[in-house]
Amino acid sequence: MSAIDTHNMESLPTVTKQPSVSAYQSIREPLWDIHEFVRLVLNKESPGFQIFIKKNGDKRIEPLSLGKRFYPLINNFMARIPEASDPAGFVGLFRDCCIELKLYYNPFGKAGDYHRPAADRKDMNGAELFNTLLELIRKRAQRDKRSKNYLNFAEDYDLNELKSVVSYFDDLFMDYSKILVVRVDLGYLADEADKISFERAHGDIQRFINYRQWQACFKHSIGYVIGRERGTSSTTENGGNGRGYHFHCFILFDGQKVKNDVELAKQIIDYWQNRIVNSSRTPADEQTKIWYFNCNHKARTAGYRYDGIGMVQHSDELKRWHLISALIYLTKHSQALGDDVPPGTRALTKGQHQPRAVETRGRRRQVMIQGEKVSIQRKHHSSGDSLQPGHML
Repeated sequence: MSAIDTHNMESLPTVTKQPSVSAYQSIREPLWDIHEFVRLVLNKESPGFQIFIKKNGDKRIEPLSLGKRFYPLINNFMARIPEASDPAGFVGLFRDCCIELKLYYNPFGKAGDYHRPAADRKDMNGAELFNTLLELIRKRAQRDKRSKNYLNFAEDYDLNELKSVVSYFDDLFMDYSKILVVRVDLGYLADEADKISFERAHGDIQRFINYRQWQACFKHSIGYVIGRERGTSSTTENGGNGRGYHFHCFILFDGQKVKNDVELAKQIIDYWQNRIVNSSRTPADEQTKIWYFNCNHKARTAGYRYDGIGMVQHSDELKRWHLISALIYLTKHSQALGDDVPPGTRALTKGQHQPRAVETRGRRRQVMIQGEKVSIQRKHHSSGDSLQPGHML
């Protein structure tokens, strides 16, 4: 079993006597545990339950691994996906299968209990209904466009890296009620791309991280995730801008302190162009031309089908999931950096989470845990926590 299979989803509580913050942390995954459920279903061929017919006609039900682990959670999974939403990836596949089977209003009780049948299928008990759901997920995954890139998930993606990113965001959302996510893609223009070595590109993005603490636009930054990639320098890519070495940057801000993500993205691009790649001392005829893309501007104007940038509330599981979906791409094994890259170089790096100190003033955050409101104490930064330089290697 991989490390990601031991994710804390295994300890999701089904019944607890007293709501707790730890229960909140386990339950309020940003739909990640639904993704993991579908992934494991597609990795197995077995049903969730074995069902035997006794001589007297009664049914004997024996739960298998998927049934033991996930059957108590399915009602919770369905309730957490907003109605009329369009989730990305495996979460969208799961939602569509539930709609096709008309699984609403807590249909899964005890495994042996029978449920009201739909007009087009026979009466089923909970175990049979669960097995039918697994079969439908496997059948629809083969033709579902949202799932195509994930069918060989364990082979195509670095699962440990991805789990680390998910945990990083979960920790940040425990500290901040909302996070402003600014995404900019940064690189070098097509006619410059072939001239940029790995050492130059690595040095530029290292300075981008380490010097940000002296830039006003990063004043309320609380973290970052940056993926590095090497593409071709063809003038047919990116509107003729080419690629070469380039960086997918997710810069995270305290959403209580800053609001204008599009303007922040512009300032970060300016920082890249005029402080990192070039400087005020660089002669005009020696300046390196940059390539960039302001994703927040596109989100405001044209929009994204799966929008996970801009302001993200801690309670907005769907938008948090779409943010994770965008980050999944950065953990793909095919994100090669080229043959001249030193062994062990990481394609994805992130900030280090430093828990905030307890703040005794102000209104506590109210969250729902198993149907009851629970207050979580607000927190504040220790001095300088959010601006520590990161490490690329």
